[in-house]
Amino acid sequence: MIRRVSWVSLITSHPPLDKRTGSRPNPPLSLSASRHMRLRRLLILLLPLTLLMSGPARSQSTVSLFSNLVPATPVDPYTGPTTNGVKFWSSQAGTISAIRFYRAATSRLGYSVMLYSADGKTLLGYVKMKTESGPVPGWQQADFATPIPIKANTTYVAANYAPTGQYADTQHALRQTVTSGPLNAPAAPLVGGNGVWVRNRGFPHYTWNSSNFFVDVVFLPAGSRYLSIALTPANPTIPSTAPLGTVVAKITVTWSDGSPFTGTLSFGLPNSNGGGVYAIDSNNNLIIDPAGSGVGASGGSVQNVTIVATQ
Repeated sequence: MIRRVSWVSLITSHPPLDKRTGSRPNPPLSLSASRHMRLRRLLILLLPLTLLMSGPARSQSTVSLFSNLVPATPVDPYTGPTTNGVKFWSSQAGTISAIRFYRAATSRLGYSVMLYSADGKTLLGYVKMKTESGPVPGWQQADFATPIPIKANTTYVAANYAPTGQYADTQHALRQTVTSGPLNAPAAPLVGGNGVWVRNRGFPHYTWNSSNFFVDVVFLPAGSRYLSIALTPANPTIPSTAPLGTVVAKITVTWSDGSPFTGTLSFGLPNSNGGGVYAIDSNNNLIIDPAGSGVGASGGSVQNVTIVATQ
């Protein structure tokens, strides 16, 4: 049996004053797809997983956060040496075999990539590249000599040093959590900022507008399969006047190998159901709890909900 936990941030904002009445109308409530997922295998539940993994060996595929995503700003005009990175973690243990980064300008001085612990005190891996590994513009990849093991539910920082700057970025792209299989680039507000940088070579720890600097990892999960949780729509918006019972988002849980999810959804720690505001109906929808207080008093606040999938 596997439990998958998803933290969802519910964000409200105040609209401008109504010039006719001098008051503010009810603000909209937006649901950002800020999800932290962690995989928990309980000792008593290992036997079914072992049975599912038995039989002929199955090939495994690697996972990356951003796939073939293209940045809004392919070439930043700054040409000084810069290290950019991303905070990430996986709900499942495994290995990092490479670090990817997007380039739309060549560098005569090459590049370096690094894998750090969350605090930057431990350099787990380093590769120096003399030139790009593929066409420019496009994603480049630096392979570690030996894949680096990482633990589940533990934050790491993947970084790329560009001596000539001209890095890629999309501002505000990490205001919501990016999830790909077991990998998560957590939303900037949840981890003290994400999309990190520093001038020159070093551990990137500054942030700017929750920017995605298009640094990524190549990750091979341990084991044969894992659970993923997704919301549809990913970033829904509902008015604060929405009545009790309103559907906020559809919750979809999938196995990586395509097997159907036949388990249950519930709320759990640390955020539970937002103080009784939200509920999960029989169709696996996240809704405004029909027996709760509603969202009318939530304008200008941020609420967090923790959803747990168990099978």
